[in-house]
Amino acid sequence: MHMKHLTERERFYIEKALKKKLPVKQIAKDLGKNESTIYREIKRGQTLQRLNNWSEEKLVYAYDSAQRVYKENSRKKGRKKKLSSDDTFLKEVFTIVKNKKYSIEGALYRLPERKVCIKTLYNYVHCGYIDSVTLCSLPYARKKKKAKQKVAKRKYSKGRSIEERPAYINDRSVYGHWEMDTVYSSHDDKACLLVLTERKSREELLIKMKDRTAQSVITALDQLERKIGAPAFRKKFLSITCDNGVEFSDWKRIERSCRNKGKRTVTYFCHPYCSGERGTNENMNRMVRRWIPKGDDIGLYSGNEIKQIQDWINSYPRKLFKGLSAIEYRDKICL
Repeated sequence: MHMKHLTERERFYIEKALKKKLPVKQIAKDLGKNESTIYREIKRGQTLQRLNNWSEEKLVYAYDSAQRVYKENSRKKGRKKKLSSDDTFLKEVFTIVKNKKYSIEGALYRLPERKVCIKTLYNYVHCGYIDSVTLCSLPYARKKKKAKQKVAKRKYSKGRSIEERPAYINDRSVYGHWEMDTVYSSHDDKACLLVLTERKSREELLIKMKDRTAQSVITALDQLERKIGAPAFRKKFLSITCDNGVEFSDWKRIERSCRNKGKRTVTYFCHPYCSGERGTNENMNRMVRRWIPKGDDIGLYSGNEIKQIQDWINSYPRKLFKGLSAIEYRDKICL
């Protein structure tokens, strides 16, 4: 006994079998269905048919009529929509998504009234209930998770491995531990961004560099230290975790203060090909790419534009912080 719906071919067979006046028991046996299924199907597909002289009508089973009723009933299945596509609330949500490049969830935090939950809104997008809004029009769609591949781990030959990093840093219990990476430009432009992400508050710092060399990284950090002062730098940047890129190879100068040649921070290196060990940093890079797509020349972006992108990321509402932005949460925990 196959627990499957009748197909159009099977309905056609039922119509032919009934015209031959085969018993329902035989039809059910031929199709491998229960007799009650066939009786319900005959009832569903009954339609009025006139005789040749147009004087009388009688009920007969028609497979095309039964197939049409089946499709109409299938479309009616499922929970009814809570909001129509022309609802004002939906228009406000997707206006914010389009104009401010927010995700749907980020837009919800900016609206005082929530008529539906975040899951419902994403369901509307997936099902195509909202005009002109698709997954492609959102900042980025969630990708299907791939099976994790085991990678042979080895210690970074020139600096401290992430395995030496204290456990409390992994717990994100203390403010001041950062992840660092670079966002590249197009092949024709050497300019790039030095991206620093604080692990606890998700605070973001973007620094424009002329190229991806170790000297440019040192110069950027030295300028930042001079700007905020050596004591403030040591307090703010307790540690920095980065990947094994050549731009971070001069880790001794990254750790050394440009003011008094003392120590200003501690550097840790991830395992090769394990970007997930800087997961927070990688997620922030994706937010940067909302404004600077891959292939764009970062050299064409002014310092003021980079600062605006940094402020946008730091003021973005976070589900993790119950709608607070990174700056608001940082100020809250650092009081």
